[in-house]
Amino acid sequence: MNPVEVLFYSIGAMIGIIALARGYRMELGSTLIILVAIFVLTFFEDEMLGVFNRASDLFFGPRSGDDWMRQLFYMLVFQVVFVVIVFMGYAGRTLEFPGTQAPPPQGTLLTLAIGFLNGYLIAGTLWYYLDRFNYPVQQLGLICLPLTTTGQELVQVLPQRVFESPTYWMLPVAALLILRVRG
Repeated sequence: MNPVEVLFYSIGAMIGIIALARGYRMELGSTLIILVAIFVLTFFEDEMLGVFNRASDLFFGPRSGDDWMRQLFYMLVFQVVFVVIVFMGYAGRTLEFPGTQAPPPQGTLLTLAIGFLNGYLIAGTLWYYLDRFNYPVQQLGLICLPLTTTGQELVQVLPQRVFESPTYWMLPVAALLILRVRG
Protein backbone atom coordinates (compact mmCIF):
# COMPACT_ATOMS: atom_id res chain seq x y z
CA MET A 1 0.00 0.00 0.00
CA ASN A 2 1.27 3.41 -0.98
CA PRO A 3 0.23 6.79 0.30
CA VAL A 4 -2.66 8.31 -1.66
CA GLU A 5 -0.48 11.18 -2.87
CA VAL A 6 1.56 8.70 -4.97
CA LEU A 7 -1.62 7.89 -6.89
CA PHE A 8 -2.39 11.63 -7.12
CA TYR A 9 1.04 12.39 -8.64
CA SER A 10 0.84 9.36 -10.96
CA ILE A 11 -2.50 10.40 -12.44
CA GLY A 12 -1.26 13.98 -12.86
CA ALA A 13 1.89 12.79 -14.64
CA MET A 14 -0.06 10.47 -16.96
CA ILE A 15 -2.41 13.29 -17.97
CA GLY A 16 0.62 15.53 -18.57
CA ILE A 17 2.12 12.90 -20.91
CA ILE A 18 -1.20 12.50 -22.73
CA ALA A 19 -1.25 16.29 -23.16
CA LEU A 20 2.10 16.19 -24.94
CA ALA A 21 0.60 13.86 -27.54
CA ARG A 22 -2.55 15.97 -28.00
CA GLY A 23 -1.27 19.54 -27.90
CA TYR A 24 -2.55 22.46 -25.88
CA ARG A 25 -5.39 23.36 -28.27
CA MET A 26 -7.07 20.02 -27.63
CA GLU A 27 -6.12 20.03 -23.95
CA LEU A 28 -7.93 23.35 -23.44
CA GLY A 29 -11.06 21.68 -24.80
CA SER A 30 -10.63 18.91 -22.26
CA THR A 31 -10.04 21.51 -19.53
CA LEU A 32 -13.39 23.04 -20.39
CA ILE A 33 -15.14 19.66 -20.11
CA ILE A 34 -13.38 18.86 -16.81
CA LEU A 35 -14.40 22.22 -15.33
CA VAL A 36 -18.01 21.70 -16.43
CA ALA A 37 -17.98 18.21 -14.87
CA ILE A 38 -16.69 19.62 -11.58
CA PHE A 39 -19.30 22.39 -11.70
CA VAL A 40 -22.17 19.96 -12.36
CA LEU A 41 -21.11 17.55 -9.60
CA THR A 42 -20.55 20.38 -7.12
CA PHE A 43 -23.75 22.23 -8.01
CA PHE A 44 -25.97 19.14 -7.84
CA GLU A 45 -24.16 17.33 -5.01
CA ASP A 46 -26.95 17.76 -2.43
CA GLU A 47 -29.65 16.63 -4.87
CA MET A 48 -27.57 13.65 -5.95
CA LEU A 49 -26.92 12.66 -2.34
CA GLY A 50 -30.67 12.77 -1.66
CA VAL A 51 -31.29 10.36 -4.52
CA PHE A 52 -28.36 8.17 -3.46
CA ASN A 53 -29.64 8.07 0.13
CA ARG A 54 -32.97 6.68 -1.04
CA ALA A 55 -31.27 4.22 -3.41
CA SER A 56 -28.77 3.08 -0.80
CA ASP A 57 -31.58 2.49 1.71
CA LEU A 58 -32.99 -0.02 -0.78
CA PHE A 59 -29.63 -1.72 -1.32
CA PHE A 60 -28.11 -1.58 2.16
CA GLY A 61 -31.16 -1.37 4.44
CA PRO A 62 -31.49 1.03 7.35
CA ARG A 63 -28.46 3.05 8.40
CA SER A 64 -26.16 1.68 11.05
CA GLY A 65 -23.19 3.11 12.94
CA ASP A 66 -20.65 1.74 10.45
CA ASP A 67 -21.80 2.63 6.95
CA TRP A 68 -18.57 2.23 5.02
CA MET A 69 -20.38 0.29 2.28
CA ARG A 70 -22.82 3.17 1.85
CA GLN A 71 -19.93 5.65 1.77
CA LEU A 72 -18.14 3.45 -0.78
CA PHE A 73 -21.30 3.47 -2.92
CA TYR A 74 -21.54 7.29 -2.79
CA MET A 75 -17.86 7.76 -3.55
CA LEU A 76 -17.91 5.35 -6.48
CA VAL A 77 -21.00 6.92 -8.04
CA PHE A 78 -19.50 10.42 -7.92
CA GLN A 79 -16.14 9.19 -9.20
CA VAL A 80 -17.66 7.09 -11.99
CA VAL A 81 -19.86 9.96 -13.18
CA PHE A 82 -16.82 12.26 -13.18
CA VAL A 83 -14.59 9.75 -14.99
CA VAL A 84 -17.26 9.10 -17.64
CA ILE A 85 -17.61 12.83 -18.34
CA VAL A 86 -13.82 13.26 -18.47
CA PHE A 87 -13.46 10.23 -20.73
CA MET A 88 -16.04 11.70 -23.11
CA GLY A 89 -13.99 14.91 -23.13
CA TYR A 90 -10.84 13.01 -24.14
CA ALA A 91 -12.21 10.30 -26.42
CA GLY A 92 -13.26 10.56 -30.01
CA ARG A 93 -13.83 13.94 -31.55
CA THR A 94 -12.99 16.55 -28.94
CA LEU A 95 -13.48 20.26 -28.54
CA GLU A 96 -10.43 21.95 -30.02
CA PHE A 97 -9.47 25.59 -29.71
CA PRO A 98 -8.71 27.43 -32.98
CA GLY A 99 -5.34 28.75 -34.03
CA THR A 100 -1.99 27.23 -34.80
CA GLN A 101 0.16 25.36 -32.36
CA ALA A 102 3.05 27.44 -31.00
CA PRO A 103 6.51 26.10 -31.88
CA PRO A 104 8.72 24.42 -29.28
CA PRO A 105 9.71 25.19 -26.57
CA GLN A 106 6.80 27.61 -25.92
CA GLY A 107 4.16 25.24 -27.30
CA THR A 108 5.60 22.29 -25.41
CA LEU A 109 5.75 24.19 -22.12
CA LEU A 110 2.21 25.50 -22.58
CA THR A 111 0.99 22.00 -23.40
CA LEU A 112 2.69 20.59 -20.28
CA ALA A 113 1.25 23.36 -18.09
CA ILE A 114 -2.29 22.74 -19.33
CA GLY A 115 -1.78 18.97 -19.11
CA PHE A 116 -0.62 19.21 -15.50
CA LEU A 117 -3.56 21.52 -14.73
CA ASN A 118 -5.90 18.88 -16.15
CA GLY A 119 -4.05 16.21 -14.17
CA TYR A 120 -4.48 18.26 -10.99
CA LEU A 121 -8.19 18.74 -11.68
CA ILE A 122 -8.78 15.07 -12.46
CA ALA A 123 -6.63 13.53 -9.71
CA GLY A 124 -7.72 16.20 -7.22
CA THR A 125 -11.40 15.57 -7.88
CA LEU A 126 -11.01 11.81 -7.50
CA TRP A 127 -9.10 12.36 -4.24
CA TYR A 128 -11.71 14.88 -3.08
CA TYR A 129 -14.42 12.23 -3.27
CA LEU A 130 -12.19 9.76 -1.43
CA ASP A 131 -11.77 12.33 1.34
CA ARG A 132 -15.38 13.58 1.19
CA PHE A 133 -16.66 10.11 1.97
CA ASN A 134 -13.99 9.27 4.58
CA TYR A 135 -11.79 6.94 2.52
CA PRO A 136 -14.15 3.93 2.43
CA VAL A 137 -11.63 1.96 0.35
CA GLN A 138 -9.50 1.72 3.49
CA GLN A 139 -11.81 -1.10 4.56
CA LEU A 140 -10.74 -2.97 1.43
CA GLY A 141 -7.04 -2.36 2.16
CA LEU A 142 -6.54 -0.10 -0.86
CA ILE A 143 -5.47 3.10 0.91
CA CYS A 144 -2.85 3.57 3.58
CA LEU A 145 -4.25 5.72 6.40
CA PRO A 146 -3.64 7.90 8.30
CA LEU A 147 -2.47 10.32 5.63
CA THR A 148 1.16 11.35 5.58
CA THR A 149 2.04 14.95 6.40
CA THR A 150 2.28 15.70 2.67
CA GLY A 151 -1.10 14.07 2.11
CA GLN A 152 -2.71 16.16 4.84
CA GLU A 153 -1.33 19.32 3.23
CA LEU A 154 -2.45 18.29 -0.27
CA VAL A 155 -6.01 17.59 0.91
CA GLN A 156 -6.31 21.30 1.73
CA VAL A 157 -5.53 22.30 -1.89
CA LEU A 158 -7.80 19.88 -3.75
CA PRO A 159 -9.84 21.68 -6.44
CA GLN A 160 -13.15 21.58 -4.56
CA ARG A 161 -11.46 22.84 -1.40
CA VAL A 162 -9.78 25.76 -3.18
CA PHE A 163 -13.06 26.84 -4.83
CA GLU A 164 -15.84 25.59 -2.57
CA SER A 165 -18.72 27.44 -4.23
CA PRO A 166 -19.97 26.02 -7.55
CA THR A 167 -20.24 29.53 -8.98
CA TYR A 168 -16.45 29.89 -8.91
CA TRP A 169 -16.20 27.03 -11.38
CA MET A 170 -18.29 28.92 -13.92
CA LEU A 171 -15.79 31.80 -14.23
CA PRO A 172 -13.04 29.78 -15.97
CA VAL A 173 -15.71 27.93 -17.99
CA ALA A 174 -17.09 31.24 -19.24
CA ALA A 175 -13.60 32.53 -20.05
CA LEU A 176 -12.73 29.37 -22.00
CA LEU A 177 -16.04 29.48 -23.89
CA ILE A 178 -15.42 33.10 -24.87
CA LEU A 179 -11.91 32.19 -26.08
CA ARG A 180 -13.28 29.24 -28.02
CA VAL A 181 -16.04 31.21 -29.74
CA ARG A 182 -13.97 34.32 -30.35
CA GLY A 183 -11.11 32.32 -31.85
